[in-house]
Amino acid sequence: MLRAKYIEDSLLGLVGWKQTDDANPDLLLSSNLLGSESGLYYQQAHPLLTLNNMASIAPDFSDYTKPEYDEAATYLKDQVVKVTVQDEGEPPVTPVKYFKAIDNVPAGIKPGVSEGWPNYWIETSPFSEWLEDKTRSTIYKAIYTYLNDKQNKGTYKNLLEDRVLFDVTTRISDKISNTDALVGFEIIPARAKGVTIKVNRIGLHFSMPGTYKVYIMHSSKRGPVYSLSFTKTQPNTCEWFKTDSVYLPYIGSEDGTVAGSWYVCYLQSELPANSQAINRSYDWSGMTCRTCNRRDYEAYLAWSKYMEINPFRVNSNDLVFDEPEETPTLALWDAEDTQYFVDKTWGINLDVTVGCDLTDFIVDQRWLFQDVLMKQMAVDALREFVYNPNVRTNRHSVNAGRTEILYEIDGDSSSMRESGLAYELKQALGAVSLATSGINRVCLPCCNHGLRYKPI
Repeated sequence: MLRAKYIEDSLLGLVGWKQTDDANPDLLLSSNLLGSESGLYYQQAHPLLTLNNMASIAPDFSDYTKPEYDEAATYLKDQVVKVTVQDEGEPPVTPVKYFKAIDNVPAGIKPGVSEGWPNYWIETSPFSEWLEDKTRSTIYKAIYTYLNDKQNKGTYKNLLEDRVLFDVTTRISDKISNTDALVGFEIIPARAKGVTIKVNRIGLHFSMPGTYKVYIMHSSKRGPVYSLSFTKTQPNTCEWFKTDSVYLPYIGSEDGTVAGSWYVCYLQSELPANSQAINRSYDWSGMTCRTCNRRDYEAYLAWSKYMEINPFRVNSNDLVFDEPEETPTLALWDAEDTQYFVDKTWGINLDVTVGCDLTDFIVDQRWLFQDVLMKQMAVDALREFVYNPNVRTNRHSVNAGRTEILYEIDGDSSSMRESGLAYELKQALGAVSLATSGINRVCLPCCNHGLRYKPI
């Protein structure tokens, strides 16, 4: 379980690229490639990793097109626009410049012209965008190679796979009266960094069809972290709805959540007309009766190791709303106003997976990966120099022949001793795997198989 985009964004500036000394505007790099937290640059990984050599395997950008900047338009982060340069002075300037949004951009902030534009745009080029994609691919490949090594050694795995909280069999007549309160589940993940609950599906058991709004909140956040909307089509049934990337971590550095409680809830005042929740008789106070319902008993044994669930209610007069110009938004209430129950399901059921999200570990320990990223880039780039899918160039562009480059990557194939960049990459990954073993007893435990003896 990884948040790949967040890892790529966090590690993109760990190792940087040095801008070429020549004045070729086609090799202009954007500022997000030039920074280096570690002080290391990919060109240091191997002499063949120059920008000119990388350009020789890049695609032909003669047909590269991006929309012209529009004063009336707004732009999302990572969108690229072109701006036609009107300056005809000396020396000649590039007639077209490209800019990339580093944040959501309001209308009227023209890159290179408007006051404060560097807060929203960075200058880029087609080659820079291609090289950034290559760099992100290197990060992705290195991280997943590390993760696969952990899985093979048995030191990383999902803790709980696709488990429904309880059997939905119940009496339709067991309905809950609406009091315009906020009701739902308080969920407390296991208190270990990295442990993350992924909500795969939400089951809604209500008496009427219609649109249902579900809020997912955290005790450290004022407003909803997720606001979901589902449409039921059948009365008196439990319908399941898939969710998209709903994660409930114990600690999440990306969204700023800290150790606390999650709330999966809804406002009774927002239910469709005449709709009521159908309650499932369930004892949340402890282990369910084994002889009463074996499926509930087995489910409880599985999920209760990794989360605590408490049904709750907040009365309407204790609710808090933020009031912007448009619609009031539900806000976090006073914890003292929370009422807890042991026998309510409020018409909600969950299908969850519990896993170890190593994202925060990797981002926090990213310094360990700097050598891995450099070697991964060298191996990937040199192999592309050899096989060269862009037929517009040839291997003379990189000042080395196929045999010499393969020797640099794989070492001497006639020798019994491993060598070359690929072997160095393997060693670097092994060192990172060893360095991260045992730093968390749940998500990154030690791999201790005892002593082993063999002849030498």
